[in-house]
Amino acid sequence: MKRLLRRLLSGSGPDPATPVRGMVFVSLDCEMTGLNPARDDLLAVGAVALRGTRMDLSATFRGLLRPACPVRPEGVPVHGILPGEAAHGGEAAAQLARLDTWLAGCAAVPGAGNGAGVPVVLLGWCLGLDEAFLAAGRKRAGLPARTHPRCDVLDLFRHVRATGRPAACNTPVQHHLETAGSVSSSDVYPAPPLAPALAPVVPDSPDMCASLADIPLKDADLYVVARALGVDVHGAHDALDDACLCAQAFQRLVPLLERGLGRRAVWGDLARAADAATCGARNGGGAFGL
Repeated sequence: MKRLLRRLLSGSGPDPATPVRGMVFVSLDCEMTGLNPARDDLLAVGAVALRGTRMDLSATFRGLLRPACPVRPEGVPVHGILPGEAAHGGEAAAQLARLDTWLAGCAAVPGAGNGAGVPVVLLGWCLGLDEAFLAAGRKRAGLPARTHPRCDVLDLFRHVRATGRPAACNTPVQHHLETAGSVSSSDVYPAPPLAPALAPVVPDSPDMCASLADIPLKDADLYVVARALGVDVHGAHDALDDACLCAQAFQRLVPLLERGLGRRAVWGDLARAADAATCGARNGGGAFGL
């Protein structure tokens, strides 16, 4: 709880009372040569912006980075990036600086001038792994450290799964599954086996909470959860596609969170949900235990 309060009161992120639908999010996913930021390298970064729960497909980022370490053959079926492709990627410093510029553009307030902007909140699935690789890549490239407010969609799923009740799921809440165009963090290595097909669930239907509750937490990767939320899953482990998939999962989880709250969500609700899920997972307690 002390960590949560420090985060909410630090002034480094949105005001806790900021409506979620008035915020700017960036769903981000990385592909790597392995899972150890100390010895492995970034291969690709993909990101898509959301204005509230509206995914803005005119604002996407895709970067292919040339790793300093070899691309191991066993990793190719996971991320789909061949050694020859990786060798033609951009310098990490240039690609990460390009990501900085793109993020700054997402934060800009049109017409405000003087560099005015709003905080950008990073979204991701197992976001800490992506953040660790981005931090390590920036350090190797000689770039300054960057931090952003964050919301791990895995934590949001855990919280909604643990607190969702059939009665609450029958309470209608207006839901916006919007995009500004059309385009098509995933789970960590190795690539998961294909999950059993789940019956399609209409977004916001009374079956949604039950569908989430039926997922064992040990099997709750991005693709399984997205399918349970009624998202079409066509591929895996492309950085931009996975970032878009995570954004769509977030779009569907927010209304389920709001059903339990009985009102529209604000930033403080997301922060509290993530903190509760993190504490539950760390303590191995109740429905949060892994």
